[in-house]
Amino acid sequence: MTTLLLAGAALRLFGLNNLSPPGITHDEVANWLIDRSILAGEHAIYFTRAYGHEAGFHYLQTAFVALIGDNVLALRLPAAFCGLLGVAVTFALARKLFGKNVALIAAGLLAVLFWPVFYGRLAFRAISLPLVAGLSAYFWWQAWTSEGVKGRKGVGVKKPVTRSPSDASIAHPFTLSGIFAGLSIHTYMAARAVPIFYGLWLAYLAIFHWREFKQHWRGIVLFLVMFAAVAAPLVIYLQTNPGSEFRLGEVDAPLQALRSGDLEPVLSNGLKLLGMFGFIGDPLWREGVPSAPVFEPMVAVLFYAGLVLCLWRWRQPRYAFLLIWLAVAVTPSLVTINAPSHIRSILILPVLTIIPALVMHSLGQLSTVIRHLSTRSSKILVLTLLLFYAARTSVLQFQTWPNGGDVPFVWQAAFTEMARYLDGRSDLTAASIAGWSPSTMDSPTMTLLRQNDVPPLSHFDPQEGSLILPDAEPVVVIRPPDLPLDPYWETQLTNWGFTPSPVHPFTLYEIEERPVIELANPVNIQFGDELLLLGYEWLESGDLVLGWLVTAVPTAPRQQFIHSLAADGSQLADTYRFDAPDPQGLWFPHWQPGDLILQHLTPPALDQATQLRLGWFDPTTCTPGPCQNLRTEDGAEFVLLELE
Repeated sequence: MTTLLLAGAALRLFGLNNLSPPGITHDEVANWLIDRSILAGEHAIYFTRAYGHEAGFHYLQTAFVALIGDNVLALRLPAAFCGLLGVAVTFALARKLFGKNVALIAAGLLAVLFWPVFYGRLAFRAISLPLVAGLSAYFWWQAWTSEGVKGRKGVGVKKPVTRSPSDASIAHPFTLSGIFAGLSIHTYMAARAVPIFYGLWLAYLAIFHWREFKQHWRGIVLFLVMFAAVAAPLVIYLQTNPGSEFRLGEVDAPLQALRSGDLEPVLSNGLKLLGMFGFIGDPLWREGVPSAPVFEPMVAVLFYAGLVLCLWRWRQPRYAFLLIWLAVAVTPSLVTINAPSHIRSILILPVLTIIPALVMHSLGQLSTVIRHLSTRSSKILVLTLLLFYAARTSVLQFQTWPNGGDVPFVWQAAFTEMARYLDGRSDLTAASIAGWSPSTMDSPTMTLLRQNDVPPLSHFDPQEGSLILPDAEPVVVIRPPDLPLDPYWETQLTNWGFTPSPVHPFTLYEIEERPVIELANPVNIQFGDELLLLGYEWLESGDLVLGWLVTAVPTAPRQQFIHSLAADGSQLADTYRFDAPDPQGLWFPHWQPGDLILQHLTPPALDQATQLRLGWFDPTTCTPGPCQNLRTEDGAEFVLLELE
């Protein structure tokens, strides 16, 4: 078991900091922002940010951030440790149910299987669900089977010994089982399946094993009380704040179809889920490798045979337990889009590898050839299989997945390389970074990826036709390879003497001194104490060029408005530039004092307009309104630009 855990640790910990995954995704950054809010004193049973998050894993993750610091490793280590502990829990549960040999095979598979290794390397809360729910299952069986495991070849469990309901050795595990079942609700959205499982499980026991059920009724009541008490705060919160889990409304189309009487989406999902163990993978690259099912063909056959074995022996509680757990665990993926979803089926992990392990261990009873193999030969066969899966997982995790599909984009591989480059440039005093979300996620992403905060960074979105030249020597602008600059500014940078250098996987523009930008119409109008309009210029194409100097770091979000006005002053059309905060108000300052912000844009309705009305406002003040504009030195809320 120690060897298995070491192998699992190697697969989960090697290169955890930006080898695979190749960078950091916005979801992981959002988790870190929640962790920082906890450290700042914001405590909650449920965090509504980032589509809504149960709080349990965040408090664990926050402890690592507090101890290790604001970096990717601190975010991912809790997931890696949860994954390793999950292997240990599967071993303990399988040993309780089927004996040590089955437990070792099951734990070995789980230690090296791609699915659990993959989620043990991401800073996501999902991997904590199988750990906590698995502990609940283990303590349930600890209470239900008072003498543990017994039986030939590890396939039998001795009947429960009747004990007094007051026996603390029985009540204590039931209490722990209920506590961990309740805690599982605080881990991840798919934990909504846990009470469904226990409801079906208790119904099965009451119908088919009433004598044992009646013997343990006090413990079962204690389990239910503890389960309800621990889960209640989150349940009450979600019931009183029904809009908190709006993410569910984005993925539950099959469930809505089922409610309206259309079975096709759920039936289709069911076939996909059944096939994910040997035929198809999760369709999203961000959740794995679509071409890779859970098991390769040989173990897939063993898994499906294990399902048949469990169905054949369904009257025995331990086999029924596996069947019910398996069926309920895939329910979140069954009723949502993008099936088979590994992350929404992650509750299956505590029992996933027990099913093929049962068949592997039982093969000696089915084949005279295998029956007469020596113990050493059997161990060699199992070890060979585990080595094969370790190699398979290594290839999928470190070669196939990091370079596949949209993984480099989603995990911001270019930003990782940018951070490494900036950390190695001791001569830089500032730099500007092109990105897709400059006002929200780009700044915290670079904070996590960099080893230090020097030089300070400015962020801009070239898709808006903007460019930032920092006040520094040398002047450095960096962009990802798949985010080109506005063609006008690409040409201007060349004219000013910038030499673009494609340093994979990003492009670097650098010059010793910032060029002097002379616009045809200099104005020098100050907006608040933050932005100085240097001037504007109309190009022959009819496009407009604006130049701004950042005089102070904005203290709130700033969005630019441009209104096209007719001769009588009426508004013909409008356009807005620079990102507003996301729907949950996330925004970060992303300009530095001295930054030169250049804009190339085409105002709307120019063929009818005679003037442009230009200004800045705080978009967070517009609801319920009115919007608060930055005022000029003479108190005006905008300036008027004449069309040439």
